[in-house]
Amino acid sequence: MISVKYLTGLVVLVLLISANKIDSTSQGNEMFAKITGEKGISDALDVFTVDKSIKYNINGEEYFIRAAFQPSVLTDPEGTIHIFFQARLDNSADKAPKMIAHIESKDGSRTFSKVRFVNNFPMQTYAISSFFHKTPDGKQRISLLTSLSVDETISRMKDTTLIQEKLGIDVTRFSRKGAALILEFYSDDLGKTWKRKEHYDITDKIYDRNGKEYYLAFMNLIGQVRKIEEGPYKDRLILAGPLRGDYLPCKGFNHFREYNSGSSLIYSDDNGMTWNFGGVVNDSTAFLTNEASAVPVNKGKQILMVQRMNKKDEPGKMAHISNDGGMTWEEGFYTNIPSTRCLQVLETAGNTVLCSTPASFHRIEGTIYISSDNGRTWKPKLIEEGRFSYSTVNRLTGKYYICCYSQGHHGQLGIKARILSAIWIDD
Repeated sequence: MISVKYLTGLVVLVLLISANKIDSTSQGNEMFAKITGEKGISDALDVFTVDKSIKYNINGEEYFIRAAFQPSVLTDPEGTIHIFFQARLDNSADKAPKMIAHIESKDGSRTFSKVRFVNNFPMQTYAISSFFHKTPDGKQRISLLTSLSVDETISRMKDTTLIQEKLGIDVTRFSRKGAALILEFYSDDLGKTWKRKEHYDITDKIYDRNGKEYYLAFMNLIGQVRKIEEGPYKDRLILAGPLRGDYLPCKGFNHFREYNSGSSLIYSDDNGMTWNFGGVVNDSTAFLTNEASAVPVNKGKQILMVQRMNKKDEPGKMAHISNDGGMTWEEGFYTNIPSTRCLQVLETAGNTVLCSTPASFHRIEGTIYISSDNGRTWKPKLIEEGRFSYSTVNRLTGKYYICCYSQGHHGQLGIKARILSAIWIDD
Protein backbone atom coordinates (compact mmCIF):
# COMPACT_ATOMS: atom_id res chain seq x y z
CA MET A 1 0.00 0.00 0.00
CA ILE A 2 1.35 3.46 -0.96
CA SER A 3 1.99 5.62 2.08
CA VAL A 4 0.64 9.13 2.58
CA LYS A 5 4.24 10.31 3.04
CA TYR A 6 5.21 8.87 -0.36
CA LEU A 7 2.21 10.49 -2.07
CA THR A 8 2.94 13.83 -0.41
CA GLY A 9 6.54 13.69 -1.62
CA LEU A 10 5.41 12.80 -5.13
CA VAL A 11 2.99 15.73 -5.23
CA VAL A 12 5.72 18.11 -4.02
CA LEU A 13 8.09 16.81 -6.73
CA VAL A 14 5.49 17.31 -9.46
CA LEU A 15 4.77 20.84 -8.19
CA LEU A 16 8.49 21.65 -8.16
CA ILE A 17 8.94 20.39 -11.72
CA SER A 18 5.90 22.40 -12.86
CA ALA A 19 7.14 25.50 -11.06
CA ASN A 20 10.58 25.18 -12.67
CA LYS A 21 8.98 24.78 -16.10
CA ILE A 22 6.78 27.84 -15.58
CA ASP A 23 9.74 29.80 -14.23
CA SER A 24 11.87 28.73 -17.22
CA THR A 25 9.14 29.82 -19.64
CA SER A 26 8.71 33.13 -17.84
CA GLN A 27 12.44 33.78 -17.92
CA GLY A 28 12.51 32.95 -21.63
CA ASN A 29 9.62 35.30 -22.36
CA GLU A 30 11.26 38.09 -20.37
CA MET A 31 14.59 37.55 -22.13
CA PHE A 32 13.08 37.53 -25.62
CA ALA A 33 10.93 40.57 -24.80
CA LYS A 34 14.12 42.54 -24.13
CA ILE A 35 15.69 41.31 -27.39
CA THR A 36 12.69 42.15 -29.57
CA GLY A 37 11.94 45.48 -27.84
CA GLU A 38 8.95 47.68 -28.61
CA LYS A 39 8.88 46.73 -32.30
CA GLY A 40 8.54 43.05 -31.47
CA ILE A 41 11.44 42.05 -33.74
CA SER A 42 15.14 41.89 -32.98
CA ASP A 43 18.01 43.36 -34.94
CA ALA A 44 19.89 40.94 -37.18
CA LEU A 45 21.85 38.48 -35.00
CA ASP A 46 25.22 37.13 -36.17
CA VAL A 47 25.01 33.35 -35.84
CA PHE A 48 27.99 32.40 -38.00
CA THR A 49 30.23 34.45 -40.29
CA VAL A 50 32.15 32.78 -43.11
CA ASP A 51 35.82 33.61 -42.51
CA LYS A 52 38.06 32.51 -45.37
CA SER A 53 41.17 32.74 -43.19
CA ILE A 54 40.09 30.03 -40.72
CA LYS A 55 41.02 26.42 -41.35
CA TYR A 56 39.14 23.58 -39.67
CA ASN A 57 40.79 20.27 -38.87
CA ILE A 58 38.37 17.54 -39.91
CA ASN A 59 39.49 13.98 -39.40
CA GLY A 60 43.15 14.93 -39.78
CA GLU A 61 42.74 17.18 -42.86
CA GLU A 62 42.36 20.95 -43.07
CA TYR A 63 39.44 22.63 -44.81
CA PHE A 64 37.98 26.10 -45.24
CA ILE A 65 34.24 26.70 -44.77
CA ARG A 66 33.19 28.61 -47.89
CA ALA A 67 29.44 28.71 -47.28
CA ALA A 68 26.91 28.26 -44.48
CA PHE A 69 23.62 27.09 -45.96
CA GLN A 70 20.12 25.74 -45.23
CA PRO A 71 19.81 26.37 -41.46
CA SER A 72 17.58 24.28 -39.20
CA VAL A 73 16.64 25.29 -35.64
CA LEU A 74 15.23 23.68 -32.50
CA THR A 75 14.98 24.58 -28.82
CA ASP A 76 15.66 21.87 -26.23
CA PRO A 77 13.86 21.48 -22.85
CA GLU A 78 16.61 23.44 -21.10
CA GLY A 79 15.98 26.45 -23.34
CA THR A 80 19.14 26.11 -25.42
CA ILE A 81 18.69 27.12 -29.06
CA HIS A 82 20.42 24.70 -31.45
CA ILE A 83 21.19 25.86 -35.00
CA PHE A 84 22.40 23.38 -37.62
CA PHE A 85 23.52 24.15 -41.17
CA GLN A 86 25.51 22.86 -44.13
CA ALA A 87 29.16 23.85 -43.82
CA ARG A 88 30.25 23.65 -47.46
CA LEU A 89 33.96 22.94 -47.65
CA ASP A 90 36.46 24.63 -49.99
CA ASN A 91 33.72 25.92 -52.34
CA SER A 92 30.06 26.95 -52.13
CA ALA A 93 28.59 24.72 -54.84
CA ASP A 94 25.77 22.22 -54.27
CA LYS A 95 28.17 19.35 -54.98
CA ALA A 96 30.76 20.55 -52.44
CA PRO A 97 31.60 18.07 -49.67
CA LYS A 98 29.81 19.11 -46.51
CA MET A 99 29.90 18.91 -42.76
CA ILE A 100 26.81 19.38 -40.58
CA ALA A 101 27.68 22.36 -38.42
CA HIS A 102 26.19 22.89 -34.95
CA ILE A 103 25.98 26.17 -33.03
CA GLU A 104 24.26 26.79 -29.68
CA SER A 105 22.91 29.75 -27.78
CA LYS A 106 22.26 29.29 -24.07
CA ASP A 107 21.20 32.89 -23.47
CA GLY A 108 18.29 33.25 -25.86
CA SER A 109 20.37 34.29 -28.90
CA ARG A 110 22.37 37.04 -27.20
CA THR A 111 25.56 35.07 -27.89
CA PHE A 112 26.39 32.01 -30.01
CA SER A 113 28.96 29.27 -29.49
CA LYS A 114 31.80 28.41 -31.82
CA VAL A 115 30.97 25.95 -34.56
CA ARG A 116 31.19 22.21 -33.90
CA PHE A 117 30.52 19.35 -36.29
CA VAL A 118 27.96 16.59 -36.01
CA ASN A 119 29.56 14.18 -38.50
CA ASN A 120 33.18 13.03 -38.57
CA PHE A 121 33.96 13.00 -42.29
CA PRO A 122 32.90 15.24 -45.24
CA MET A 123 29.79 13.91 -46.97
CA GLN A 124 27.60 14.67 -50.00
CA THR A 125 24.55 15.47 -47.90
CA TYR A 126 21.83 18.03 -48.54
CA ALA A 127 19.18 19.74 -46.39
CA ILE A 128 19.03 19.22 -42.62
CA SER A 129 15.82 18.86 -40.66
CA SER A 130 16.17 18.81 -36.88
CA PHE A 131 13.57 17.84 -34.30
CA PHE A 132 13.33 16.95 -30.62
CA HIS A 133 11.57 13.81 -29.42
CA LYS A 134 11.56 11.09 -26.77
CA THR A 135 12.63 7.52 -27.50
CA PRO A 136 10.52 4.54 -26.35
CA ASP A 137 12.84 4.11 -23.36
CA GLY A 138 12.35 7.75 -22.33
CA LYS A 139 15.58 9.34 -23.61
CA GLN A 140 15.43 12.96 -24.69
CA ARG A 141 16.74 12.91 -28.25
CA ILE A 142 17.75 15.50 -30.80
CA SER A 143 17.58 14.05 -34.31
CA LEU A 144 18.77 15.42 -37.64
CA LEU A 145 17.50 13.97 -40.91
CA THR A 146 19.43 14.48 -44.15
CA SER A 147 19.78 12.87 -47.58
CA LEU A 148 23.09 11.52 -48.84
CA SER A 149 23.54 11.57 -52.63
CA VAL A 150 24.93 8.15 -53.52
CA ASP A 151 25.99 9.07 -57.06
CA GLU A 152 27.83 12.22 -55.90
CA THR A 153 29.54 10.22 -53.15
CA ILE A 154 30.76 7.65 -55.68
CA SER A 155 31.82 10.41 -58.10
CA ARG A 156 33.93 12.16 -55.44
CA MET A 157 35.41 9.20 -53.58
CA LYS A 158 35.55 6.69 -56.48
CA ASP A 159 36.48 3.64 -54.41
CA THR A 160 33.45 1.82 -52.93
CA THR A 161 35.72 0.12 -50.39
CA LEU A 162 36.99 3.54 -49.25
CA ILE A 163 33.40 4.78 -48.96
CA GLN A 164 32.58 1.79 -46.75
CA GLU A 165 35.67 2.44 -44.62
CA LYS A 166 35.24 6.21 -44.26
CA LEU A 167 31.45 6.57 -44.18
CA GLY A 168 30.32 3.12 -43.05
CA ILE A 169 27.95 2.88 -46.05
CA ASP A 170 27.85 0.08 -48.60
CA VAL A 171 26.88 1.93 -51.79
CA THR A 172 26.91 -1.30 -53.84
CA ARG A 173 23.57 -2.28 -52.30
CA PHE A 174 21.63 0.40 -54.20
CA SER A 175 19.61 -0.91 -57.11
CA ARG A 176 19.86 2.08 -59.47
CA LYS A 177 22.01 5.10 -60.21
CA GLY A 178 20.89 8.48 -58.91
CA ALA A 179 19.75 7.04 -55.58
CA ALA A 180 19.78 8.66 -52.15
CA LEU A 181 20.11 7.36 -48.62
CA ILE A 182 18.32 9.04 -45.72
CA LEU A 183 20.62 9.42 -42.72
CA GLU A 184 19.70 10.29 -39.15
CA PHE A 185 22.23 11.78 -36.76
CA TYR A 186 21.00 11.73 -33.18
CA SER A 187 22.13 12.89 -29.75
CA ASP A 188 20.81 11.68 -26.38
CA ASP A 189 22.83 14.24 -24.39
CA LEU A 190 21.41 17.47 -25.89
CA GLY A 191 24.01 17.81 -28.62
CA LYS A 192 27.24 16.93 -26.83
CA THR A 193 27.84 13.67 -28.72
CA TRP A 194 26.28 12.18 -31.86
CA LYS A 195 25.53 8.79 -33.34
CA ARG A 196 24.10 7.83 -36.73
CA LYS A 197 21.62 5.41 -38.21
CA GLU A 198 20.50 4.78 -41.79
CA HIS A 199 16.94 4.65 -43.15
CA TYR A 200 17.34 2.35 -46.15
CA ASP A 201 13.63 1.66 -46.47
CA ILE A 202 12.38 4.99 -47.93
CA THR A 203 14.33 5.97 -51.06
CA ASP A 204 15.68 3.80 -53.91
CA LYS A 205 12.30 2.07 -54.01
CA ILE A 206 9.34 1.47 -56.30
CA TYR A 207 6.02 2.96 -55.18
CA ASP A 208 2.53 2.92 -56.64
CA ARG A 209 1.73 6.37 -57.94
CA ASN A 210 -1.75 6.85 -59.32
CA GLY A 211 -1.85 3.24 -60.50
CA LYS A 212 1.63 3.31 -62.03
CA GLU A 213 4.98 2.06 -60.75
CA TYR A 214 7.15 4.99 -59.75
CA TYR A 215 10.86 4.85 -58.88
CA LEU A 216 11.87 7.28 -56.13
CA ALA A 217 15.49 8.22 -56.77
CA PHE A 218 16.03 11.13 -54.38
CA MET A 219 14.24 13.11 -51.70
CA ASN A 220 15.66 16.22 -50.06
CA LEU A 221 14.40 16.62 -46.47
CA ILE A 222 14.21 20.36 -46.68
CA GLY A 223 10.80 21.36 -45.30
CA GLN A 224 11.51 20.90 -41.56
CA VAL A 225 9.72 18.43 -39.25
CA ARG A 226 6.34 19.61 -37.96
CA LYS A 227 3.94 17.89 -35.56
CA ILE A 228 0.18 17.50 -35.99
CA GLU A 229 -1.01 18.40 -32.50
CA GLU A 230 -4.76 17.69 -32.81
CA GLY A 231 -7.31 16.08 -35.08
CA PRO A 232 -7.49 12.61 -36.67
CA TYR A 233 -3.72 12.38 -37.21
CA LYS A 234 -2.73 13.72 -33.79
CA ASP A 235 0.98 13.29 -32.94
CA ARG A 236 1.99 12.44 -36.52
CA LEU A 237 5.28 14.02 -37.55
CA ILE A 238 5.46 15.28 -41.13
CA LEU A 239 8.42 16.42 -43.23
CA ALA A 240 7.93 17.68 -46.80
CA GLY A 241 10.51 18.14 -49.50
CA PRO A 242 11.37 17.84 -53.18
CA LEU A 243 11.78 14.46 -54.77
CA ARG A 244 13.19 13.10 -58.01
CA GLY A 245 11.96 10.05 -59.81
CA ASP A 246 10.18 8.63 -62.83
CA TYR A 247 7.65 6.05 -63.92
CA LEU A 248 8.93 2.62 -64.89
CA PRO A 249 10.51 1.74 -67.17
CA CYS A 250 12.92 4.65 -66.64
CA LYS A 251 16.51 5.17 -67.67
CA GLY A 252 19.42 4.47 -65.34
CA PHE A 253 20.34 8.10 -64.97
CA ASN A 254 23.80 9.01 -63.67
CA HIS A 255 22.56 11.76 -61.37
CA PHE A 256 19.38 12.37 -59.40
CA ARG A 257 18.84 15.80 -60.98
CA GLU A 258 18.20 14.10 -64.33
CA TYR A 259 14.96 12.58 -63.02
CA ASN A 260 11.65 14.46 -63.03
CA SER A 261 11.08 16.69 -60.01
CA GLY A 262 8.07 16.79 -57.73
CA SER A 263 6.95 17.14 -54.12
CA SER A 264 5.82 14.88 -51.30
CA LEU A 265 6.42 14.20 -47.62
CA ILE A 266 7.51 11.49 -45.25
CA TYR A 267 5.67 10.90 -41.99
CA SER A 268 6.17 9.15 -38.66
CA ASP A 269 3.51 7.74 -36.34
CA ASP A 270 5.99 6.50 -33.72
CA ASN A 271 7.47 9.84 -32.63
CA GLY A 272 10.24 9.89 -35.21
CA MET A 273 11.70 6.43 -34.70
CA THR A 274 10.68 5.23 -38.19
CA TRP A 275 9.45 7.05 -41.27
CA ASN A 276 7.12 6.25 -44.18
CA PHE A 277 6.82 7.74 -47.65
CA GLY A 278 3.59 9.69 -48.20
CA GLY A 279 1.59 10.41 -51.32
CA VAL A 280 3.04 12.20 -54.34
CA VAL A 281 1.31 15.15 -56.00
CA ASN A 282 -0.48 13.72 -59.06
CA ASP A 283 -2.24 16.69 -60.66
CA SER A 284 -1.19 18.83 -63.62
CA THR A 285 1.37 20.64 -61.44
CA ALA A 286 3.15 17.40 -60.47
CA PHE A 287 6.46 18.10 -62.23
CA LEU A 288 6.41 21.90 -61.98
CA THR A 289 7.44 22.21 -58.33
CA ASN A 290 10.01 21.11 -55.78
CA GLU A 291 11.44 22.23 -52.39
CA ALA A 292 8.26 21.77 -50.38
CA SER A 293 7.41 22.57 -46.77
CA ALA A 294 4.27 21.45 -44.93
CA VAL A 295 2.32 22.18 -41.73
CA PRO A 296 -0.98 21.02 -40.22
CA VAL A 297 -3.91 23.44 -40.62
CA ASN A 298 -7.64 23.52 -39.86
CA LYS A 299 -7.15 22.05 -36.37
CA GLY A 300 -5.08 19.16 -37.70
CA LYS A 301 -7.72 17.99 -40.18
CA GLN A 302 -5.63 19.08 -43.18
CA ILE A 303 -2.00 19.50 -44.22
CA LEU A 304 -0.89 22.56 -46.19
CA MET A 305 2.12 22.08 -48.47
CA VAL A 306 3.72 25.05 -50.26
CA GLN A 307 6.31 24.47 -52.98
CA ARG A 308 8.85 26.43 -54.97
CA MET A 309 8.10 26.75 -58.69
CA ASN A 310 10.76 25.57 -61.14
CA LYS A 311 9.95 28.10 -63.89
CA LYS A 312 10.46 31.86 -63.74
CA ASP A 313 7.60 34.35 -63.80
CA GLU A 314 4.94 32.06 -62.36
CA PRO A 315 1.95 33.81 -60.69
CA GLY A 316 3.09 32.63 -57.26
CA LYS A 317 4.26 29.62 -55.30
CA MET A 318 2.12 26.50 -55.56
CA ALA A 319 0.16 25.03 -52.64
CA HIS A 320 -1.62 21.72 -52.10
CA ILE A 321 -3.98 20.49 -49.40
CA SER A 322 -4.17 16.93 -48.05
CA ASN A 323 -7.24 15.71 -46.16
CA ASP A 324 -5.82 12.29 -45.25
CA GLY A 325 -2.57 12.96 -43.42
CA GLY A 326 -0.43 13.40 -46.53
CA MET A 327 -1.42 10.33 -48.55
CA THR A 328 -3.26 12.20 -51.34
CA TRP A 329 -3.38 15.85 -52.42
CA GLU A 330 -6.08 18.08 -53.86
CA GLU A 331 -5.58 20.07 -57.06
CA GLY A 332 -2.85 22.65 -56.53
CA PHE A 333 -3.52 26.38 -56.32
CA TYR A 334 -1.30 29.42 -56.75
CA THR A 335 -0.58 31.55 -53.70
CA ASN A 336 0.32 35.24 -53.65
CA ILE A 337 3.78 34.35 -52.26
CA PRO A 338 6.19 35.44 -55.05
CA SER A 339 7.52 32.52 -57.09
CA THR A 340 11.16 33.14 -56.24
CA ARG A 341 13.39 30.17 -57.02
CA CYS A 342 14.30 29.70 -53.39
CA LEU A 343 13.08 27.60 -50.47
CA GLN A 344 10.14 28.67 -48.31
CA VAL A 345 9.62 27.12 -44.86
CA LEU A 346 6.28 26.99 -43.02
CA GLU A 347 5.54 27.15 -39.29
CA THR A 348 2.34 27.57 -37.30
CA ALA A 349 1.63 30.34 -34.80
CA GLY A 350 -1.68 29.38 -33.21
CA ASN A 351 -4.24 29.53 -36.03
CA THR A 352 -1.81 31.49 -38.20
CA VAL A 353 0.68 30.07 -40.71
CA LEU A 354 4.09 31.70 -41.20
CA CYS A 355 6.21 31.34 -44.33
CA SER A 356 9.84 32.48 -44.51
CA THR A 357 11.25 33.26 -47.97
CA PRO A 358 12.99 35.99 -49.99
CA ALA A 359 10.54 38.21 -51.87
CA SER A 360 13.03 38.91 -54.66
CA PHE A 361 14.39 36.62 -57.36
CA HIS A 362 17.87 37.85 -56.39
CA ARG A 363 17.55 36.26 -52.94
CA ILE A 364 17.19 39.52 -51.07
CA GLU A 365 14.25 41.09 -49.17
CA GLY A 366 13.73 38.38 -46.58
CA THR A 367 10.02 38.27 -45.77
CA ILE A 368 7.67 36.50 -43.39
CA TYR A 369 4.39 35.81 -45.18
CA ILE A 370 1.44 35.42 -42.81
CA SER A 371 -1.81 33.54 -43.51
CA SER A 372 -4.92 33.35 -41.34
CA ASP A 373 -6.99 31.33 -43.84
CA ASN A 374 -5.00 28.08 -44.05
CA GLY A 375 -2.68 29.28 -46.80
CA ARG A 376 -5.18 30.73 -49.27
CA THR A 377 -4.01 34.34 -48.89
CA TRP A 378 -0.81 35.79 -47.42
CA LYS A 379 0.30 39.14 -46.02
CA PRO A 380 4.04 40.01 -46.31
CA LYS A 381 6.17 41.55 -43.56
CA LEU A 382 9.75 42.45 -44.48
CA ILE A 383 12.42 41.45 -41.96
CA GLU A 384 15.67 41.79 -43.97
CA GLU A 385 16.26 44.22 -46.85
CA GLY A 386 19.60 42.65 -47.77
CA ARG A 387 20.76 39.18 -48.68
CA PHE A 388 18.45 36.39 -47.65
CA SER A 389 18.39 32.95 -49.24
CA TYR A 390 17.53 29.59 -47.64
CA SER A 391 15.92 30.07 -44.26
CA THR A 392 13.73 28.57 -41.57
CA VAL A 393 11.20 29.88 -39.07
CA ASN A 394 10.61 28.04 -35.78
CA ARG A 395 8.85 28.41 -32.46
CA LEU A 396 10.84 29.39 -29.39
CA THR A 397 9.61 29.76 -25.80
CA GLY A 398 6.11 31.14 -25.32
CA LYS A 399 4.92 33.42 -28.12
CA TYR A 400 8.32 33.97 -29.69
CA TYR A 401 9.77 32.70 -32.95
CA ILE A 402 13.14 32.68 -34.68
CA CYS A 403 13.87 33.16 -38.36
CA CYS A 404 17.34 31.91 -39.25
CA TYR A 405 18.66 32.63 -42.76
CA SER A 406 21.67 32.22 -45.03
CA GLN A 407 23.26 35.35 -46.49
CA GLY A 408 24.49 35.08 -50.06
CA HIS A 409 23.14 32.88 -52.86
CA HIS A 410 24.50 29.73 -51.22
CA GLY A 411 25.33 31.28 -47.85
CA GLN A 412 28.75 32.59 -48.84
CA LEU A 413 28.58 35.25 -46.11
CA GLY A 414 27.18 33.14 -43.27
CA ILE A 415 24.07 32.75 -41.12
CA LYS A 416 22.00 35.44 -39.42
CA ALA A 417 18.78 35.32 -37.37
CA ARG A 418 16.00 37.48 -36.04
CA ILE A 419 13.68 36.90 -33.09
CA LEU A 420 10.00 37.62 -33.77
CA SER A 421 7.18 38.10 -31.27
CA ALA A 422 3.49 37.27 -31.61
CA ILE A 423 2.84 41.00 -31.19
CA TRP A 424 4.90 41.70 -34.32
CA ILE A 425 3.17 38.87 -36.21
CA ASP A 426 -0.34 40.04 -35.25
CA ASP A 427 0.31 43.78 -35.78
